[in-house]
Amino acid sequence: MRRLGPVTLILLFALAYTPRLLAQPASALPPAVADTLEDRPVRNQIYFGAGLNASLFSGAGLSGRLMLPEGMAAQLTFFVITAGQWTHFNVGAEGQYAFIRRPSSRFYGLLGFGFYTSTTSDTAYPGNRIANPFRIGLGAGYEWNVADQLVLDIGGAITYFPNTTEFIPTPRMAIFFYFK
Repeated sequence: MRRLGPVTLILLFALAYTPRLLAQPASALPPAVADTLEDRPVRNQIYFGAGLNASLFSGAGLSGRLMLPEGMAAQLTFFVITAGQWTHFNVGAEGQYAFIRRPSSRFYGLLGFGFYTSTTSDTAYPGNRIANPFRIGLGAGYEWNVADQLVLDIGGAITYFPNTTEFIPTPRMAIFFYFK
């Protein structure tokens, strides 16, 4: 019998629980919780955020976030810079599910993917200089309002590097402005 690799297990876990999370209607909430959530119209609407994200597993740079009513969120991040002969580029995506949502904070689980590359125009050193360009992270984060529509977001994940089959804990920090 063939053993399942770590990436396969992470993907199976995500696929197994995502439909359950998406299938929970708001009416399934206890009346007290549903009433409380309806008092917060922003939590029951789709809204967007823009900001900066610094993550070793889901991209570092300019970031956009889409917040959905039932606690789901999607985030895309990218950055590119050329300095002399070097070009650095990364792109990442992250899916989030809020376990706890309050008017001024949110605790969530996350699954992130990223690709990082650093190349030079020097023909003596061709190709990507980053040994592990692909990363997959599974973790948690916490976000809180520092102003009316400005949030600070910290988190971390156990990150899997497929090229070397390593698992390493990695941090993440972001600041976002939400357009409500």
